[in-house]
Amino acid sequence: MSTIEDEFREAGVMRGGVLLLRPNDAIRMVQRPREQRILVLGLDGFVVTDSTTQPILEESIDLSNLINRPNTTCWEIAEQFLNDRKSSNLFFEVVIDE
Repeated sequence: MSTIEDEFREAGVMRGGVLLLRPNDAIRMVQRPREQRILVLGLDGFVVTDSTTQPILEESIDLSNLINRPNTTCWEIAEQFLNDRKSSNLFFEVVIDE
């Protein structure tokens, strides 16, 4: 069975078994779970070079606490977070409840 992550593998890079995407591709990945009403639990930012993968805690967001807040959607917050970082050189892991 194909997963949402599988749809985006070619757009990103795999590091340590984790798919990392540029902001525009991460936004597209956030939109797919939204269509299927699958929750986005968080985004983790990374600086990626040819030889290193450095997590950046300040560029990460935990959305798992929004599960029980019906007036706030994880998808909108995730998209805004990524839109604010479109011009960055960061890569993002999109953590979804799949």
